[in-house]
Amino acid sequence: MVRIAIFAVLAQLVVSSVACGSHPKKHGKVSAYVTDWDLPTNISYDKLDHLLYSFAVPDKTGALGQFSVTQLQGVVKDAHAHGKAVSLAVGGWTGSLYFSSLVQTASSRDAWTDVLVKAVQDYDLDGLNLDWEYPNNPNGVACNTINAHDTANFLSFVQLLRKKLKANFKSAKLITAAVSTSPFNDASGNPSSRLPGWAAAMDYFYIMAYDIAGNWKTDTSSNSPLYSTKYDDSSDSAAIAAWSKAGIPKDQLVLGVPFYGFTIDTQVPITAKTGQSVPMNTNAIQGDQYDTKSADPCPGAVATYSGEMQWRTIKELGILQNKNGWKSYWSSANKTPYAFKASNSQFVTFDDPQSLTLKAQYAKKQNLGGIMMWSLEMDDAEHSLLNALQAIY
Repeated sequence: MVRIAIFAVLAQLVVSSVACGSHPKKHGKVSAYVTDWDLPTNISYDKLDHLLYSFAVPDKTGALGQFSVTQLQGVVKDAHAHGKAVSLAVGGWTGSLYFSSLVQTASSRDAWTDVLVKAVQDYDLDGLNLDWEYPNNPNGVACNTINAHDTANFLSFVQLLRKKLKANFKSAKLITAAVSTSPFNDASGNPSSRLPGWAAAMDYFYIMAYDIAGNWKTDTSSNSPLYSTKYDDSSDSAAIAAWSKAGIPKDQLVLGVPFYGFTIDTQVPITAKTGQSVPMNTNAIQGDQYDTKSADPCPGAVATYSGEMQWRTIKELGILQNKNGWKSYWSSANKTPYAFKASNSQFVTFDDPQSLTLKAQYAKKQNLGGIMMWSLEMDDAEHSLLNALQAIY
């Protein structure tokens, strides 16, 4: 999974940063992932600063594939016509199998950076978004290759990529990363307490502060809590604190928010008295019409639903208005909504304009590098969620 911050016209900022010979430090306050498999037909460029086109998936040689070149070129053309930037997102949840081997040695790093530099040139990109899920971490796809030295090798790779981009282009190019709520794991397999060198090598870190709820847990909880509670240590604010403590300046941290929710069946009813957390069944159910069965790219992997329910579906079902058998609630602890449908014991945790307004206000108060969403096509036709974010930034 797999949802990545300019104060004026982004094109001007990208160019002006090169004039000083540095890599760009201002790339916009509102960034959006757009997906190759469900590209929005009407992108509100006036409300965005930076688009991240997902995903280019590397094979074991580093060659990029599994995306439409024609679609990417169309997005780049339209974005540039509106003065906005486009980065190509590389990897993703199912596209991280070979990252470890591709950055493992000096020769492999040299070869793969050449591939990525050529992609920037071929597709007229403004940057690259590296989405490795996750360095030296078994919590990614089961068949991912991992190595104790992944984080150190990744840094060497990014430093080399920076050097080559600077040497090959007159205008500075962005290097960003999609990251989990915890800093990259160190050689021991635990989140790094310090990440020296990373702030200089990377422009921005897009914190994927979502998918915190899931059927791997035993109780229902929030998909993307703004604040930690007794039910969840992970949260937006905890993630910002962890990355900042590891040495990444807050103005390089971009808060990622979801344009979707997570739904599951519960074992007992949810009421105002029970609150958000009750025992749940752990078998994934179909979230909505867009949630199709898929399998990880590993031998023997079984295709399942994700339980993902997109905001456009939540809006269409009238969940916030308590329509179609749903009863909605608000968590004053984690500042997100949730709902329950008693007829089939179905729970859904999600974000709405109110919760996203609070998250954008939090990001601005913390002087973060901006806000990012996964992903743009999941918004409703009125752009309710994007409007909530753009109103703050």
